[in-house]
Amino acid sequence: MTPRPLPRTLAPLEDESLVGLILRLAHHSGSSPAAIALRMGLAHKEGIYVPAGSLLELPPRELAEAAHVAGLSVPEMENLLLAPLGERYGPLSQQYDPWYGPQLLTNPRRWVHLRSTQFCERCLAGNGSSLRERLGGAWKRHWHLPVVFACVEHRRMLRRHCPYCGRPAHAARRGLIAHASQEDLHPTQCRASSIFQTSSRDRSVCGASMAAESGSRSISSDRATREEIIGLQRRIDALLSPNGPSSTLSCGEMVSVAQYFMDLRAVTALIFASWPLARPLAATEALARAAERDGERRQRSARDLRSRVKGAWAGNYFLAPPDTALATSAVLGIAERLLKAADNSEERAGLIDLYQPAVAGRAPLSRRLVAELGASPPLCRTLGITPRPRKASTRSAPQMPAAEAG
Repeated sequence: MTPRPLPRTLAPLEDESLVGLILRLAHHSGSSPAAIALRMGLAHKEGIYVPAGSLLELPPRELAEAAHVAGLSVPEMENLLLAPLGERYGPLSQQYDPWYGPQLLTNPRRWVHLRSTQFCERCLAGNGSSLRERLGGAWKRHWHLPVVFACVEHRRMLRRHCPYCGRPAHAARRGLIAHASQEDLHPTQCRASSIFQTSSRDRSVCGASMAAESGSRSISSDRATREEIIGLQRRIDALLSPNGPSSTLSCGEMVSVAQYFMDLRAVTALIFASWPLARPLAATEALARAAERDGERRQRSARDLRSRVKGAWAGNYFLAPPDTALATSAVLGIAERLLKAADNSEERAGLIDLYQPAVAGRAPLSRRLVAELGASPPLCRTLGITPRPRKASTRSAPQMPAAEAG
């Protein structure tokens, strides 16, 4: 039996994610996110929750059913998901970094925030229209990518945690939406369990608003740092845009945009693995300090592990994306500078210098691991290593586990 469309539907906002649309539809219809997801064929009937894999991709039949119920076209529904971003973002690409279900993408080294997100308080406040005033702005797909760390429009760093309870935004113990059965929460309210315990059957939620029309933190009081961050985010946004260039420069050669983001990830790992060698390359002192806090923490964690377990491999400490939005802008700025450097320049020599300590024992990044991070042939040649053959995806259609994983 074909399910009936929802009685009240909404057009997706620009770059809106599936989570954002479900939350707005629930508030618009006076229902719960779980009820909306169930009508769309996305939620489990038992122990109501929305599988985390639903945000990533949906099998064709489920995609068409969800689109029908929501009153959308199939392309509109697909553009609410994260998998299509892989056309330009290598860590989500089946061509450059194949994945076979959402479980793989929860690994921090994959550089995708699948179980949480970032947000701009000003964007969530809406644009002044009556509908957005009532339902809030879009929870954006690109906020799930670590390479997006600032809002260029509002000149604000993205937040990753609720300003009140400190929990990661949209993080749920199970599934995609925390407390999905609750009907009385606004789309911009924090759904994390309250820090205060109650004796009620349903645990109370934080409920703090994550939208703010004013008073949200600016990027930096330092003008040079501010302009550096905004400039870098503009360049990254241009590469991620569907209308952006198809290729860009990496180590003196043109590579696809998706491949370039793989190179950014690989060079970021080298920066952390050889820290503090890259500190002088930060654009400003404020950015250097932000990278330093993150780099030193990772080095301490790696040393602690090796001191406890002889011969332990601590490479995972260097593979995850930077801890904060500010540290992300600092380290990606360094990585961009190294990848764009001309042949025989000091920066190109600096890139090689970062790699040598990493393979010499100062940090546990091996030649094999750097290649497995998906480094491009130009980057591999610069580092003096042989590129690994790319693993081809064997998938012919979206897999069911993507919608079943909790």
